[in-house]
Amino acid sequence: MKLARIEIENFRKLGAHGRPFELDFVDSLGRVRDLTLLVGPNTCGKTTILDAIAAAIGPTLELPATRSEFKLSPWQVVSPGALRARVTCWIQFSEDELIATREILSQQESPETVSDVRELELTWEYPDPRGKSRFGYTQCTPRDGWHLLKSRVRVARLLAVRRLDFSWFRLAGGVFTFDQERTGLGRTVSRRLANLIAGGIADADQEIDSKTTDPREILIDMWFKSVVPKTTGETSEFSDFDIVKECYEKLCAPHRITGVKQEKGEIDVFFHDGVSEYSFAGLSSGQRMALLVLIRFVTERIHRSIVLIDELELNQHPIWQRKLLHLIPKMGEENQIIATTHSPYLRDAVRPDAVIDLGQIEDSPIAEPVP
Repeated sequence: MKLARIEIENFRKLGAHGRPFELDFVDSLGRVRDLTLLVGPNTCGKTTILDAIAAAIGPTLELPATRSEFKLSPWQVVSPGALRARVTCWIQFSEDELIATREILSQQESPETVSDVRELELTWEYPDPRGKSRFGYTQCTPRDGWHLLKSRVRVARLLAVRRLDFSWFRLAGGVFTFDQERTGLGRTVSRRLANLIAGGIADADQEIDSKTTDPREILIDMWFKSVVPKTTGETSEFSDFDIVKECYEKLCAPHRITGVKQEKGEIDVFFHDGVSEYSFAGLSSGQRMALLVLIRFVTERIHRSIVLIDELELNQHPIWQRKLLHLIPKMGEENQIIATTHSPYLRDAVRPDAVIDLGQIEDSPIAEPVP
Protein backbone atom coordinates (compact mmCIF):
# COMPACT_ATOMS: atom_id res chain seq x y z
CA MET A 1 0.00 0.00 0.00
CA LYS A 2 1.49 3.33 -1.07
CA LEU A 3 0.04 6.82 -1.34
CA ALA A 4 0.67 8.32 -4.78
CA ARG A 5 -1.31 11.55 -4.51
CA ILE A 6 -3.61 13.42 -2.17
CA GLU A 7 -6.08 16.28 -2.60
CA ILE A 8 -7.27 18.10 0.52
CA GLU A 9 -10.27 20.43 0.77
CA ASN A 10 -11.33 22.40 3.84
CA PHE A 11 -9.24 20.35 6.27
CA ARG A 12 -8.26 23.00 8.81
CA LYS A 13 -6.53 25.65 6.73
CA LEU A 14 -5.52 23.27 3.95
CA GLY A 15 -7.56 23.60 0.77
CA ALA A 16 -9.78 26.34 2.15
CA HIS A 17 -11.57 29.06 0.17
CA GLY A 18 -12.30 26.80 -2.79
CA ARG A 19 -8.61 26.11 -3.58
CA PRO A 20 -7.86 22.37 -3.12
CA PHE A 21 -4.41 21.61 -1.74
CA GLU A 22 -2.59 18.91 -3.70
CA LEU A 23 0.52 16.84 -3.06
CA ASP A 24 2.06 14.01 -5.02
CA PHE A 25 4.53 11.46 -3.70
CA VAL A 26 5.91 10.11 -6.96
CA ASP A 27 9.25 10.61 -8.69
CA SER A 28 9.88 11.78 -12.24
CA LEU A 29 9.14 8.26 -13.54
CA GLY A 30 5.78 8.06 -11.77
CA ARG A 31 6.98 5.67 -9.06
CA VAL A 32 5.94 6.30 -5.47
CA ARG A 33 8.96 7.46 -3.45
CA ASP A 34 9.90 5.28 -0.48
CA LEU A 35 10.73 8.43 1.50
CA THR A 36 9.28 11.93 1.39
CA LEU A 37 10.28 14.77 3.72
CA LEU A 38 7.84 17.61 4.33
CA VAL A 39 9.76 20.73 5.32
CA GLY A 40 8.69 24.24 6.17
CA PRO A 41 8.28 26.71 9.03
CA ASN A 42 6.07 26.17 12.05
CA THR A 43 2.32 26.46 11.36
CA CYS A 44 2.79 25.80 7.62
CA GLY A 45 0.67 22.65 7.84
CA LYS A 46 3.15 19.76 7.94
CA THR A 47 1.43 17.90 10.79
CA THR A 48 -1.98 18.72 9.33
CA ILE A 49 -1.06 16.84 6.14
CA LEU A 50 -0.19 13.75 8.19
CA ASP A 51 -3.47 14.11 10.10
CA ALA A 52 -5.45 14.37 6.85
CA ILE A 53 -3.87 11.19 5.47
CA ALA A 54 -4.51 9.22 8.65
CA ALA A 55 -8.05 10.54 9.15
CA ALA A 56 -9.06 9.75 5.56
CA ILE A 57 -7.69 6.20 5.30
CA GLY A 58 -8.07 5.12 8.93
CA PRO A 59 -11.84 4.43 9.09
CA THR A 60 -11.65 1.89 6.25
CA LEU A 61 -8.66 0.15 7.83
CA GLU A 62 -10.68 -0.48 11.04
CA LEU A 63 -7.39 0.04 12.89
CA PRO A 64 -6.04 3.06 14.81
CA ALA A 65 -4.28 5.40 12.40
CA THR A 66 -4.39 8.93 13.82
CA ARG A 67 -2.11 10.32 16.53
CA SER A 68 -3.39 10.28 20.10
CA GLU A 69 -3.89 14.07 20.29
CA PHE A 70 -5.92 14.26 17.09
CA LYS A 71 -9.57 15.05 17.82
CA LEU A 72 -12.15 14.27 15.16
CA SER A 73 -14.71 17.02 15.52
CA PRO A 74 -16.13 19.53 13.00
CA TRP A 75 -14.81 22.44 15.05
CA GLN A 76 -11.23 21.13 14.97
CA VAL A 77 -11.18 19.61 11.46
CA VAL A 78 -13.38 21.62 9.09
CA SER A 79 -12.19 25.00 7.80
CA PRO A 80 -14.18 27.98 9.19
CA GLY A 81 -17.16 28.72 6.97
CA ALA A 82 -17.11 25.33 5.22
CA LEU A 83 -19.74 22.61 5.67
CA ARG A 84 -17.35 19.66 5.57
CA ALA A 85 -13.80 18.57 4.87
CA ARG A 86 -12.91 16.29 1.98
CA VAL A 87 -9.72 14.31 1.42
CA THR A 88 -9.11 12.24 -1.73
CA CYS A 89 -6.26 9.72 -1.79
CA TRP A 90 -4.90 7.75 -4.74
CA ILE A 91 -3.44 4.55 -3.24
CA GLN A 92 -1.40 1.99 -5.16
CA PHE A 93 -1.09 -1.74 -4.47
CA SER A 94 1.39 -4.31 -5.74
CA GLU A 95 0.49 -7.55 -7.49
CA ASP A 96 1.60 -9.43 -4.36
CA GLU A 97 -0.92 -7.49 -2.28
CA LEU A 98 -3.74 -8.28 -4.71
CA ILE A 99 -2.91 -11.99 -4.58
CA ALA A 100 -2.61 -11.94 -0.78
CA THR A 101 -5.98 -10.17 -0.40
CA ARG A 102 -7.68 -12.81 -2.51
CA GLU A 103 -6.16 -15.58 -0.40
CA ILE A 104 -7.20 -13.81 2.81
CA LEU A 105 -10.79 -13.58 1.53
CA SER A 106 -10.62 -17.26 0.65
CA GLN A 107 -9.44 -18.13 4.16
CA GLN A 108 -12.42 -16.20 5.51
CA GLU A 109 -14.64 -18.24 3.18
CA SER A 110 -15.90 -14.97 1.73
CA PRO A 111 -17.60 -14.84 -1.70
CA GLU A 112 -16.20 -11.33 -2.29
CA THR A 113 -13.76 -10.71 -5.14
CA VAL A 114 -11.04 -8.13 -5.85
CA SER A 115 -10.51 -6.63 -9.29
CA ASP A 116 -7.12 -6.32 -11.00
CA VAL A 117 -7.01 -2.52 -10.65
CA ARG A 118 -3.72 -1.55 -8.99
CA GLU A 119 -4.75 1.99 -7.98
CA LEU A 120 -7.61 2.85 -5.65
CA GLU A 121 -9.23 6.28 -5.38
CA LEU A 122 -10.53 6.85 -1.87
CA THR A 123 -12.63 9.90 -0.97
CA TRP A 124 -13.41 10.75 2.65
CA GLU A 125 -15.90 13.41 3.72
CA TYR A 126 -16.39 14.72 7.24
CA PRO A 127 -18.91 15.13 8.79
CA ASP A 128 -20.77 12.29 7.11
CA PRO A 129 -23.28 13.96 4.70
CA ARG A 130 -25.65 11.06 5.41
CA GLY A 131 -25.44 11.66 9.15
CA LYS A 132 -24.75 7.95 9.84
CA SER A 133 -21.11 7.61 10.90
CA ARG A 134 -19.18 9.71 13.39
CA PHE A 135 -15.98 8.87 11.47
CA GLY A 136 -17.18 10.41 8.19
CA TYR A 137 -18.18 8.92 4.85
CA THR A 138 -15.77 7.02 2.61
CA GLN A 139 -16.16 5.99 -1.02
CA CYS A 140 -13.79 3.77 -3.03
CA THR A 141 -13.26 3.52 -6.79
CA PRO A 142 -13.34 0.72 -7.84
CA ARG A 143 -15.96 -0.24 -5.27
CA ASP A 144 -14.36 -3.56 -4.37
CA GLY A 145 -11.06 -1.80 -3.65
CA TRP A 146 -11.94 -1.39 0.01
CA HIS A 147 -11.08 -5.09 0.48
CA LEU A 148 -7.42 -4.18 -0.08
CA LEU A 149 -7.56 -1.72 2.81
CA LYS A 150 -9.07 -4.27 5.18
CA SER A 151 -6.49 -7.00 4.62
CA ARG A 152 -4.52 -6.25 7.77
CA VAL A 153 -7.47 -6.35 10.16
CA ARG A 154 -8.65 -9.56 8.48
CA VAL A 155 -5.23 -11.14 9.01
CA ALA A 156 -5.50 -10.26 12.70
CA ARG A 157 -8.89 -11.97 12.92
CA LEU A 158 -7.70 -15.06 11.09
CA LEU A 159 -4.63 -15.18 13.29
CA ALA A 160 -6.89 -15.48 16.32
CA VAL A 161 -8.47 -18.64 14.91
CA ARG A 162 -5.09 -19.95 13.61
CA ARG A 163 -6.00 -19.90 9.94
CA LEU A 164 -3.02 -17.62 9.18
CA ASP A 165 0.26 -16.90 10.94
CA PHE A 166 2.21 -13.70 11.68
CA SER A 167 4.08 -13.86 8.38
CA TRP A 168 0.94 -12.63 6.61
CA PHE A 169 1.45 -9.17 8.08
CA ARG A 170 4.30 -8.83 5.57
CA LEU A 171 1.68 -8.79 2.81
CA ALA A 172 -1.01 -6.65 4.46
CA GLY A 173 -0.26 -2.97 5.04
CA GLY A 174 -1.84 -0.18 7.01
CA VAL A 175 -1.28 3.40 8.14
CA PHE A 176 0.93 4.03 11.17
CA THR A 177 1.41 7.43 12.78
CA PHE A 178 4.38 8.36 14.98
CA ASP A 179 3.53 11.60 16.77
CA GLN A 180 6.00 13.92 18.48
CA GLU A 181 5.71 11.98 21.74
CA ARG A 182 6.11 8.66 19.90
CA THR A 183 2.95 7.33 21.54
CA GLY A 184 1.03 4.42 20.06
CA LEU A 185 3.30 1.77 21.53
CA GLY A 186 1.50 -1.08 23.25
CA ARG A 187 1.96 -4.74 24.01
CA THR A 188 0.12 -7.26 26.16
CA VAL A 189 2.24 -8.59 29.01
CA SER A 190 1.17 -11.33 31.41
CA ARG A 191 0.41 -10.21 34.94
CA ARG A 192 2.87 -12.74 36.30
CA LEU A 193 5.68 -11.30 34.18
CA ALA A 194 4.71 -7.72 35.08
CA ASN A 195 4.97 -8.59 38.76
CA LEU A 196 8.24 -10.39 38.19
CA ILE A 197 9.69 -7.32 36.45
CA ALA A 198 8.70 -5.22 39.45
CA GLY A 199 10.28 -7.71 41.83
CA GLY A 200 6.97 -8.98 43.20
CA ILE A 201 5.23 -12.36 43.23
CA ALA A 202 2.01 -12.84 41.29
CA ASP A 203 -0.98 -14.22 43.16
CA ALA A 204 -3.26 -16.76 41.53
CA ASP A 205 -6.06 -14.23 41.20
CA GLN A 206 -3.76 -11.75 39.43
CA GLU A 207 -3.28 -13.85 36.32
CA ILE A 208 -4.91 -11.26 34.08
CA ASP A 209 -2.85 -10.04 31.14
CA SER A 210 -2.50 -6.30 30.82
CA LYS A 211 -1.40 -3.93 28.07
CA THR A 212 1.64 -1.80 28.75
CA THR A 213 3.19 1.17 26.95
CA ASP A 214 6.38 1.01 29.01
CA PRO A 215 9.27 0.28 26.59
CA ARG A 216 11.28 -1.29 29.43
CA GLU A 217 8.55 -3.84 30.18
CA ILE A 218 8.04 -4.51 26.47
CA LEU A 219 11.76 -5.12 25.93
CA ILE A 220 11.88 -7.53 28.88
CA ASP A 221 8.81 -9.36 27.56
CA MET A 222 10.46 -9.59 24.13
CA TRP A 223 13.64 -10.98 25.73
CA PHE A 224 11.73 -13.66 27.67
CA LYS A 225 9.97 -14.76 24.49
CA SER A 226 13.29 -14.83 22.61
CA VAL A 227 14.72 -17.45 24.98
CA VAL A 228 11.62 -19.67 24.96
CA PRO A 229 11.56 -22.24 22.12
CA LYS A 230 8.88 -21.53 19.50
CA THR A 231 6.21 -24.10 18.73
CA THR A 232 3.88 -22.06 16.52
CA GLY A 233 3.81 -18.82 14.58
CA GLU A 234 6.72 -17.26 12.72
CA THR A 235 9.72 -19.37 11.89
CA SER A 236 12.26 -16.53 11.61
CA GLU A 237 15.65 -17.33 13.08
CA PHE A 238 15.72 -13.84 14.60
CA SER A 239 13.46 -12.91 17.52
CA ASP A 240 11.85 -9.48 17.93
CA PHE A 241 14.38 -8.77 20.67
CA ASP A 242 17.30 -9.67 18.39
CA ILE A 243 16.04 -7.35 15.65
CA VAL A 244 15.60 -4.39 18.04
CA LYS A 245 19.02 -5.08 19.53
CA GLU A 246 20.72 -5.12 16.12
CA CYS A 247 18.97 -1.98 14.86
CA TYR A 248 19.64 -0.11 18.09
CA GLU A 249 23.37 -0.80 17.81
CA LYS A 250 23.41 0.43 14.20
CA LEU A 251 21.67 3.63 15.19
CA CYS A 252 23.23 4.42 18.57
CA ALA A 253 26.76 2.96 18.34
CA PRO A 254 28.87 2.69 20.41
CA HIS A 255 25.81 2.26 22.65
CA ARG A 256 24.25 -1.20 22.50
CA ILE A 257 21.78 -3.42 24.34
CA THR A 258 23.66 -6.08 26.31
CA GLY A 259 20.64 -8.03 27.55
CA VAL A 260 18.27 -8.58 30.45
CA LYS A 261 19.27 -9.61 33.96
CA GLN A 262 18.17 -9.37 37.55
CA GLU A 263 19.75 -6.86 39.89
CA LYS A 264 18.73 -6.05 43.46
CA GLY A 265 15.57 -8.10 43.14
CA GLU A 266 14.37 -6.46 39.93
CA ILE A 267 14.67 -7.50 36.30
CA ASP A 268 16.00 -4.75 34.03
CA VAL A 269 17.38 -4.11 30.55
CA PHE A 270 21.06 -3.23 30.43
CA PHE A 271 23.08 -1.23 27.94
CA HIS A 272 26.77 -0.53 27.29
CA ASP A 273 28.39 2.66 26.01
CA GLY A 274 31.71 1.09 25.06
CA VAL A 275 33.19 1.77 28.48
CA SER A 276 30.67 0.83 31.13
CA GLU A 277 27.28 -0.83 31.57
CA TYR A 278 24.15 1.01 32.66
CA SER A 279 20.45 0.22 33.18
CA PHE A 280 17.36 1.45 31.36
CA ALA A 281 17.10 4.42 33.73
CA GLY A 282 20.39 5.74 32.35
CA LEU A 283 19.09 6.24 28.80
CA SER A 284 19.05 9.74 27.34
CA SER A 285 15.85 11.20 25.87
CA GLY A 286 17.24 10.62 22.38
CA GLN A 287 17.90 6.95 23.12
CA ARG A 288 14.41 6.50 24.53
CA MET A 289 12.84 8.08 21.44
CA ALA A 290 14.90 5.83 19.18
CA LEU A 291 13.84 2.73 21.13
CA LEU A 292 10.16 3.69 20.92
CA VAL A 293 10.39 3.87 17.14
CA LEU A 294 12.34 0.62 16.76
CA ILE A 295 10.15 -1.37 19.16
CA ARG A 296 6.96 -0.26 17.46
CA PHE A 297 8.21 -1.15 13.98
CA VAL A 298 9.14 -4.64 15.17
CA THR A 299 6.22 -5.48 17.47
CA GLU A 300 3.53 -4.18 15.09
CA ARG A 301 5.21 -5.83 12.08
CA ILE A 302 5.00 -2.77 9.90
CA HIS A 303 5.34 -3.80 6.25
CA ARG A 304 3.88 -2.48 2.98
CA SER A 305 2.45 0.41 4.97
CA ILE A 306 2.19 4.19 4.87
CA VAL A 307 4.27 5.37 7.83
CA LEU A 308 3.68 8.96 9.00
CA ILE A 309 6.38 10.40 11.27
CA ASP A 310 6.06 13.85 12.81
CA GLU A 311 9.47 15.47 13.36
CA LEU A 312 11.72 12.59 12.42
CA GLU A 313 14.75 14.20 14.08
CA LEU A 314 13.12 14.55 17.52
CA ASN A 315 15.76 14.67 20.33
CA GLN A 316 18.44 13.20 18.06
CA HIS A 317 22.03 14.34 17.53
CA PRO A 318 22.69 15.25 13.85
CA ILE A 319 24.73 12.05 13.35
CA TRP A 320 21.88 9.94 14.77
CA GLN A 321 19.40 11.88 12.62
CA ARG A 322 21.14 10.71 9.46
CA LYS A 323 21.45 7.15 10.76
CA LEU A 324 17.75 7.09 11.65
CA LEU A 325 16.88 8.48 8.21
CA HIS A 326 18.63 5.59 6.48
CA LEU A 327 17.63 2.90 9.01
CA ILE A 328 13.87 3.44 9.16
CA PRO A 329 13.17 2.54 5.50
CA LYS A 330 14.97 -0.76 6.17
CA MET A 331 12.92 -1.57 9.28
CA GLY A 332 10.14 -3.14 7.25
CA GLU A 333 9.46 -4.36 3.72
CA GLU A 334 8.12 -2.01 1.05
CA ASN A 335 7.08 0.76 3.46
CA GLN A 336 6.43 4.34 2.37
CA ILE A 337 7.78 6.90 4.84
CA ILE A 338 6.26 10.39 4.90
CA ALA A 339 7.97 12.50 7.57
CA THR A 340 8.04 16.11 8.67
CA THR A 341 11.26 17.80 9.74
CA HIS A 342 12.86 21.08 10.71
CA SER A 343 16.35 19.64 10.39
CA PRO A 344 18.70 21.02 7.70
CA TYR A 345 20.83 17.90 8.23
CA LEU A 346 17.98 15.64 7.11
CA ARG A 347 17.01 17.91 4.23
CA ASP A 348 20.56 17.77 2.88
CA ALA A 349 20.85 14.00 3.41
CA VAL A 350 18.16 12.98 0.89
CA ARG A 351 17.68 13.42 -2.83
CA PRO A 352 16.26 16.87 -3.66
CA ASP A 353 13.18 15.36 -5.32
CA ALA A 354 12.30 13.62 -2.02
CA VAL A 355 11.86 17.00 -0.29
CA ILE A 356 8.56 18.88 -0.48
CA ASP A 357 8.99 22.49 0.64
CA LEU A 358 5.65 23.71 1.93
CA GLY A 359 6.68 27.30 2.58
CA GLN A 360 3.62 29.23 3.65
CA ILE A 361 0.44 27.34 2.79
CA GLU A 362 -1.33 30.55 1.77
CA ASP A 363 1.25 31.21 -0.97
CA SER A 364 0.17 28.40 -3.29
CA PRO A 365 -2.47 25.65 -3.34
CA ILE A 366 0.03 23.18 -4.83
CA ALA A 367 3.30 22.27 -3.11
CA GLU A 368 6.18 21.30 -5.35
CA PRO A 369 9.25 19.12 -4.71
CA VAL A 370 12.46 21.04 -4.27
CA PRO A 371 14.23 21.27 -7.66
